[in-house]
Amino acid sequence: MEKFTQYIITLCAAIMVLTNAGCKKELDSLSPHNVNFEDQQFSSANGYTKATIGNYTNLGITTYEASWFNISEYRGNNVRVINVTNTNNNTALQNVDAFTYTNSQFKDFGLSRSFWFASYSALLGVNLVLKNVSATETNPIILQAKAENLFLRAFINFNLVRVYGRPYYQNPETNPGIPLVMEPLDLSSTPPARATVQASYAQVLADLNASLASFKSKGVNSFASKPAAFALLSRVYLYMSGTYAQPNAENARMSVRYADSVTVAGGYSLLQGTAYANYYKNSNQANTETIWAVNHDASTTTLPMLLMQPQGTYVNLYNTGQIKPSPNLLSLMATADLRKNFYFSDLYPGNTIDLLSTGKYSYKYFNGVNAVYTSNAALHHLRLAEVYLNRAEAKAKLGDTGGALADLNIIHQRAGLPALTGLSGQTLFNAILLERRLELAFEGHNSYDDYRNGLPMVRDYSSFNSPALTVAATDPKVVLRIPQDAINENANLVQNQQ
Repeated sequence: MEKFTQYIITLCAAIMVLTNAGCKKELDSLSPHNVNFEDQQFSSANGYTKATIGNYTNLGITTYEASWFNISEYRGNNVRVINVTNTNNNTALQNVDAFTYTNSQFKDFGLSRSFWFASYSALLGVNLVLKNVSATETNPIILQAKAENLFLRAFINFNLVRVYGRPYYQNPETNPGIPLVMEPLDLSSTPPARATVQASYAQVLADLNASLASFKSKGVNSFASKPAAFALLSRVYLYMSGTYAQPNAENARMSVRYADSVTVAGGYSLLQGTAYANYYKNSNQANTETIWAVNHDASTTTLPMLLMQPQGTYVNLYNTGQIKPSPNLLSLMATADLRKNFYFSDLYPGNTIDLLSTGKYSYKYFNGVNAVYTSNAALHHLRLAEVYLNRAEAKAKLGDTGGALADLNIIHQRAGLPALTGLSGQTLFNAILLERRLELAFEGHNSYDDYRNGLPMVRDYSSFNSPALTVAATDPKVVLRIPQDAINENANLVQNQQ
């Protein structure tokens, strides 16, 4: 029983020092079927596999994915909030907090606490697996679990530093990043201070590179793999590659190198024609373009509650589906663009302007009772299309005009559009960013692509109670405030000032 007690204390302590959540509450939420003795859990190779599957589940639960999606997408110019929501309602305030750049550190007014809590809770499970892997381990099943958890830790930390750390080109050696929690904490642990942005990125890279040596198999794309690590490395190095005017050539070359590792030997292929038009209407697991996705075939996602209008029902109490594709985004798509198939007519009561909703999360859409609108749509976190666009941008920063244009056209022509010709310099770079916006809309890239390149996020349209808005990459508001609960509990944390 002593080992079990320490396991529970460790779990509660980790949550308490980072989020101020009470241990009693956490214990009350645990039921016998999801609690294991730590020594029993890791006494067999199968136990490592089961624990790892549970760690994927932690990323698929609504708390993580909904707050991640909100924070990532609502801070850009791909969305327009159209619902006149009652702002006396805490849920409504939370939903628009990132969109209005209020960036509240208080749990009732924004989603920073939800995202922080879910991220460090997920890291606890990941670190428990890694803690129990011996440095001399040779069992391929356990080594595979090690690799997947190293990948997950890198993915979670990268998202955290994107949200709370300033863009990499802005003094990464001094700007604060995130607390790096590398092992399960207990009640005697000193809560960690924030590492610098540079150190935070270095840890992400270290975990991804360490994972490469331990991957022993490649399953369906619902699970991490060596190509997924290559793809994420390409993205991380792209974030470190500076601006077009002042590129970091070495990091740009590394982004190209890891993109090559995916495109040359990853075993993936871009969907074409009708298959591409139907990309988001099917499960991810048989998709040849998706590299890694959080799968929801077994458990639904609630993103449709935020993104889709349930066809005029539930009007008087309606508080969902208030997010529509922005008029600016839609105006950028050519008539023949196959990506128009990712949007569908979806009329909101009383609104005669915003006629479309995104269909990227409508797979097996369920218009349920009690206004529970869900789907089995996967969150496609890594796709081959992004890898080509990563490489195009990195090559443009390296002055490889021909290579950048060739990669850009692979994605542009796949969308049913004629090849782009004669582009170079800033014009080519702008075309690549535009292609990223059209291709990766509603997948968590939009505002980050602007800010990491030193560009402003520009909304040339009004929305909800927010007027047109421009936020410079140097504005303090490009990062969220750390939740006040965490600041109160951990005196080592320094708040992002805004």
